[in-house]
Amino acid sequence: MIPFPGGRPLPPERLRAILGNAIMRQVSLGWRIESQVDNHAMMVSGGDVNHLAHLLATLLTCGIWLPVWVILGVTGSEQRLSLTVDQHGNVLFNGRPAGPVVQPRRGPAIPPRRGNMNASAIAAATMRRDLRRQAREQAAEDPALARELRIGRPDLPRQYDDGGLIDFNHAPGPALTVLSGITREVAERIVSMREHVGSFSSAEELVTTVDLHPDLILEIKEYGIFLP
Repeated sequence: MIPFPGGRPLPPERLRAILGNAIMRQVSLGWRIESQVDNHAMMVSGGDVNHLAHLLATLLTCGIWLPVWVILGVTGSEQRLSLTVDQHGNVLFNGRPAGPVVQPRRGPAIPPRRGNMNASAIAAATMRRDLRRQAREQAAEDPALARELRIGRPDLPRQYDDGGLIDFNHAPGPALTVLSGITREVAERIVSMREHVGSFSSAEELVTTVDLHPDLILEIKEYGIFLP
């Protein structure tokens, strides 16, 4: 993570998006979310060793399980990592501006708990939704800048993360098929109609003009953007 320069504090939604990004990087490395509040999250890895169960396994296997028990006792303890995003967007690891990747200590693989997996999935989805909202706000405030940032254009190289938006007024047909309800045939119809009418202003207008199934409105409203 490249630290953001000092100056004007970033808005809370931007800080949450940065934290979500940092969380997902650590989740991919084996960390789990224990708690998250505003611009702070606590991550954990590993877990407590059940010594009674390992003692029974050692006795039942006449000592064969003992090396496994010893390894788990040394490497299987729980680790915690504190992630905090300051007002300028800098990510702090355990209170310090450490490197962007914090690897948990290597040990026996411990399957993630279902609750932690769900929490991670919710955090990722929430982060992407926040990014889409911020991109829409940016586009509404400055459409020219939005086009320069290539918001809604997954077909072009870019650095700005818009959370998965699709610009129905400029994106080519194959890019439109990223949405689950847009087949190649439907995408071709949208592009063809776009060439005749010029542009669309909303999901409702798009669905009505192109004669799409009404069920597509919700998905297009969530992921679509209509830059002039």
